[in-house]
Amino acid sequence: MATLRYLGVLVVVAAAAMVLSASPSLSENLNSVFASMKHLDHHPDSPLHQAESTFAERILNAVKRSKARAAGLQNIVASGITPRGSYIMTISLGTPPQTKTAIVDTGSDLVWLQCAPCSSCYQQPDPVFDPSKSSSYHKIRYFSNLCGELPYISWNWGYCYYLYAYGDQSTTQGDLAQETLTLTATDGSTQSFPNFAFGCGRRNQGTFVGTDGLVGLGRGALSFPEQIGALIRAKFSYCLVDAVSSATESSPLIFGDDASVVANGLNLQYTPLVRNPAVDTFYYVKLNGIAVNNQPLAGIAPGAFALDIYTGRGGVILDSGTTITQLVDSAYIPFASTLQSLINYPQIDGSPIGLDLCYNLSSVSNPTFPSVTLQFQGVDLTLPANNLFLQVDDQGTSCLAFLGTSDLTIIGNIQQQNFYISYDVANERVGFAPVDSCANLSSASSATAPTAAPVTAAKDEF
Repeated sequence: MATLRYLGVLVVVAAAAMVLSASPSLSENLNSVFASMKHLDHHPDSPLHQAESTFAERILNAVKRSKARAAGLQNIVASGITPRGSYIMTISLGTPPQTKTAIVDTGSDLVWLQCAPCSSCYQQPDPVFDPSKSSSYHKIRYFSNLCGELPYISWNWGYCYYLYAYGDQSTTQGDLAQETLTLTATDGSTQSFPNFAFGCGRRNQGTFVGTDGLVGLGRGALSFPEQIGALIRAKFSYCLVDAVSSATESSPLIFGDDASVVANGLNLQYTPLVRNPAVDTFYYVKLNGIAVNNQPLAGIAPGAFALDIYTGRGGVILDSGTTITQLVDSAYIPFASTLQSLINYPQIDGSPIGLDLCYNLSSVSNPTFPSVTLQFQGVDLTLPANNLFLQVDDQGTSCLAFLGTSDLTIIGNIQQQNFYISYDVANERVGFAPVDSCANLSSASSATAPTAAPVTAAKDEF
């Protein structure tokens, strides 16, 4: 079994990367699409960033969203409800192209934008998408296969009218339509992708304020990567920057061949993707166990992470839209208890921030924590301390970035930070490689082979 530890990586960048304010970009061979994601809470360029809020307040909001998202994910098998994500990017639709800013989310499929005329829309910074200004817009028929991919649909004079709900009670409803998706290269050249299906939202409400819609990166037929799968060879990857130390940086999002170019230089280790027959949206993986200080964690109930293929319940998913990792209670309780017994720093009440295990490190100059390894099938993923404990304020408070939940285990984005994660959907696998800084992976096409130096200490420095 391959063991991954934190590796130092040097990447040489020869060309400027695409930033969030630009469209997704297409490499010269037209088989790779580049975009950049920015955290919707922490990045100063995000339309949802509140400069007057404290970091602790933003973390509290993220914790609340994580809990609501976990509840929504657990309900999706029965209700079709999906929650929204934590990052934003841009997308260009129409002829001529109309470029909009949208939430990007691996935990949902539908790509949608607010559309004119809009009978009930939330406030957004850009003009809403206007189909009347596009020569390539057309609505999708009710009896089409694409319409059948949606959880809630209705007949609208022969056309497909959808309702899509999210775990926090946000909703979008409108016409399922097709448009021309425009992908823009760094040299200014463009590639058009016709008949891209998206939701033209006429009635939208909830926590999307400040963005123009949502881009779903799930495994369903309507998701962004599935629709352009032939172009990108069913591959995409991302590398999430540290939310605290790199909040002003963008996280690279790479579709297609160049995702493999970077992966080949990083010596990724792969674990199989698992299909849930009840729902095709999520990226399920098999988690065999957890190790603390290189010792298997005792007390986890047998089958705690198992997916029940008959009911669709349980299992483990990777999710960029959940901030705090959610472990099923039968694993979380012994996990948190073990860490608590091994950490001797002053413990404080974490309930105001919504987290359970918090410590006052204000007088600790160089704190260390036990190492934690997530033992996936074929890959042991050892978490850096910044992916385990989260600094939640400027008073020296750090909290365990895990919570307990009743059913589905969700590996959130804090635990994914500064790991290059490659989704090789065609081969039903996902790969991991730890890197020094995701911000340095801003241009995959010119990346050189990396150098690496593994960390071998039993404890990670915070």
